[in-house]
Amino acid sequence: QVGGANFAGSRRSGECTLVITEGDSAKSLAVSGLSVVGRDYYGVFPLRGKPLNVRDATLRTVTQNVEIKNLVDILGLKFQTVYDESNIKTLRYGHLLIMADQDTDGSHIKGLIVNFIHHFWPSLLDVPGFLQQFITPIVKVTKKGKKKGQSFFNLPEYHQWLEANNGGQGYNIKYYKGLGTSTSAEAKDYFSNLDLHLINFGQLSQDLLEDNSNRMQEDDDDEALSRALPDTCKSGAHLIDMVFAKNRVEDRKQWLKSML
Repeated sequence: QVGGANFAGSRRSGECTLVITEGDSAKSLAVSGLSVVGRDYYGVFPLRGKPLNVRDATLRTVTQNVEIKNLVDILGLKFQTVYDESNIKTLRYGHLLIMADQDTDGSHIKGLIVNFIHHFWPSLLDVPGFLQQFITPIVKVTKKGKKKGQSFFNLPEYHQWLEANNGGQGYNIKYYKGLGTSTSAEAKDYFSNLDLHLINFGQLSQDLLEDNSNRMQEDDDDEALSRALPDTCKSGAHLIDMVFAKNRVEDRKQWLKSML
């Protein structure tokens, strides 16, 4: 653990946030950002590689995995405990914030963390604001001669901007390959505007699941889609199981084909 929040494990623990980062580059970015918000309510823990897929692992394997063990200890999680808004204050942190790259690897890491929490403590995903993600720009454009620019968090919006602004002529354009591309000054700017960069993951996930469910209902007559997303996958729990369970390979293939 790089550093815990000063109030973690105290009567203010519910206000504390543990930032888990994808490697050392993201850790450095988080540490720079914490110089803005302080260390009273924020702690940082860098992940070493991708977390274990706990869906089909034995409890012995899970508890002996160093990364998982550290995360459980830092948060103060207890196995076979149902957490909700009434007892979440027994945890050392009331929020878990994922800071990963805005690419497929980063999405995989976020998914594995969701899978981990959902498998052992699904009720935590229903606690507002417990699981969060930190988003950073994919592209930033700055008019030449100006200091303040415009950030884009997805490529479709950026491409629309390009079409409306003569292909970006007269602008400096910075592409962010990953969190390590952001400077210390940019990290401080991110943490100075948390409302823009912090998303409650549970709400975002629920929106996506509802959108998927709506698609299934609208396309109910499509036999291929019905096979790809069977009734057992219509809830968030079953979708998560389908994505990460080893014995659901064929379901995953059909699901991915339906997205093409």
